[in-house]
Amino acid sequence: MLNKLFKWVDYFTGILTGLMVFFVFLNVVLRMMFNSGLTWSEEISRYLFVYVTYIGAISAMHSNGHLGVDTLISRVKPPFQLAMYTISQIIIVALMAILVKGSIAMVTLNVDSHTAALGISYSILYFSGIITGVAIAILAVRNIVHAFKNKDKISEIVTMQTADDDDVAANAQENAESLSDEEYAKRLREKGEE
Repeated sequence: MLNKLFKWVDYFTGILTGLMVFFVFLNVVLRMMFNSGLTWSEEISRYLFVYVTYIGAISAMHSNGHLGVDTLISRVKPPFQLAMYTISQIIIVALMAILVKGSIAMVTLNVDSHTAALGISYSILYFSGIITGVAIAILAVRNIVHAFKNKDKISEIVTMQTADDDDVAANAQENAESLSDEEYAKRLREKGEE
């Protein structure tokens, strides 16, 4: 069910991105052809970009798509992997709590402040931080529960990899040749002379 929800979240993010590109393109065309633009178009593009970024962060958290370095965690034993993974997810929850707290403060401070062109409340813009913070914190807690329920698969859970990694490794294995160091050096010299 969660995967189906995030499929729709990805579609929604795509629609927001498309709208953002449309409004920027429209504004560029109007400025270049008619020497006038739509002031609200710049503003809405900016706000769409903020929402695309924040909603995209939620989607990336769900698919484990954020940048990560697993050099250390992939080299320790599974009990330590579980501990390190749990600590990292707890840190994420703490950071999201800070984001939510700051976003709530910004929302309440800006209830009466309105944007220049659109006239909408800045609270709507800052509300994206609340949505993102809560959603990512929930996903981090879900990740912890998943890790503890699947302790035997912790090495797979903590390893940062993409679907492309498997394809690249398979292609490299198929096309690999067994060369000695001398043969490899000789090929490099030959390529350098070309």
